[in-house]
Amino acid sequence: MSQQRVDKLRLLVVGLRWPPETFLARLVRGLSERGVRVTLAISNKPADSTLSNTNIDIMIVPGWEGSAVSRLWRTGLRLGGAALRSADETRHLYDKARATSSGSRSIERLHRWLPFAGREWDVLYIPWNSTAVDYLPLMELRPSVISCRGSHINVAPLNPRRTGLRDGLPLTFDKASAVHCVSEAIREEAIQYGLDRAKSIVIRPAIDPDMFRPPTEGERPNDGRFRVVSTGTITWHKGYEYALSVVRRLVDLGVPVQYDIIGRGPETQRLLYTIQDLHLDEYVVWHGKLPPGDVRVRLQQADAFLLSSLSEGISNAALEAMACELPVVTTDVGGMSEAVTDGVEGFLVPSLDAKAMAGALERLWRDPKLRQAMGVAGRARILRDFRLDDQVDAFVDLFRSVA
Repeated sequence: MSQQRVDKLRLLVVGLRWPPETFLARLVRGLSERGVRVTLAISNKPADSTLSNTNIDIMIVPGWEGSAVSRLWRTGLRLGGAALRSADETRHLYDKARATSSGSRSIERLHRWLPFAGREWDVLYIPWNSTAVDYLPLMELRPSVISCRGSHINVAPLNPRRTGLRDGLPLTFDKASAVHCVSEAIREEAIQYGLDRAKSIVIRPAIDPDMFRPPTEGERPNDGRFRVVSTGTITWHKGYEYALSVVRRLVDLGVPVQYDIIGRGPETQRLLYTIQDLHLDEYVVWHGKLPPGDVRVRLQQADAFLLSSLSEGISNAALEAMACELPVVTTDVGGMSEAVTDGVEGFLVPSLDAKAMAGALERLWRDPKLRQAMGVAGRARILRDFRLDDQVDAFVDLFRSVA
């Protein structure tokens, strides 16, 4: 699909961390290359040139740090500046802060919202459901689009300590002009929290197949080891403990496996302990978080990709592996069946079933021709259904439809 050009569309993105997640950085870069004027609201000045582009503006919105006196002082300054830009919008945010909380919490919310009053953006884009709950009053000032991704819909709302998110989801769905879902499965789950199907659109994740590409001859080692790789944040719902149980089974079956784990997260120490506990030190290598280029190299050197998640939207990591012509063994959770057809690009196995995962990987180890055929099919699927250019064009159409 040829790249669209967009004139005069001004987009505000709220809720980015810095540096942003790779998939969001790709989207923002693609939008800017199509002429969308993108403003990124972040809390600190970037220390690098990530997303440096003439169509990308950085808006520094400092957080709630400092002493009580300094926070009150900054809030007062923001209040004055916002009132000069738009007295009506400032009053709206002030009233919302008082109505939804009290005391210092009310001031904190007002402090967070005021920088956006009286600005001339056409569309507000919030890529995370939890951020949409926090910035709900802004959605009443501008046309807005929010995204439903994986754990924010199928994990976090079930946490007893995340009642604010669960209760806030229906409100954000009501206020949003449109709601983007990463898969049909995530859309169905979001509907249970009040999403109007008519307001929703599925735009699946996408990757750059020129960046993530098959290895050239000689790049994939041929030393007799069966290399399995997983990439992603190390959190409980990624199921790494089950992946390690899989490796233990493969070792016991005599498979010369090497398992590479790329990523970091809150469960890293638990992961490292489990590696020791299962006596897998010589079979498992934890690499931490790597830049995209190094991730690509590890994928190109591997024989198979393992996704052991308990929940997913559609895994970007699995798509990157498919683009590198890796067969994928994935749990059949969330929208993964929308990306992997069992027996074609890889294998779909039940969640929590280490035996089934190990069986699928053992089959791939024993059959190099099957690995190759599934890898080729996986890249063909990416080129057909998960190209970055197509995804960005779909977002351009979405933003223009609500502006």
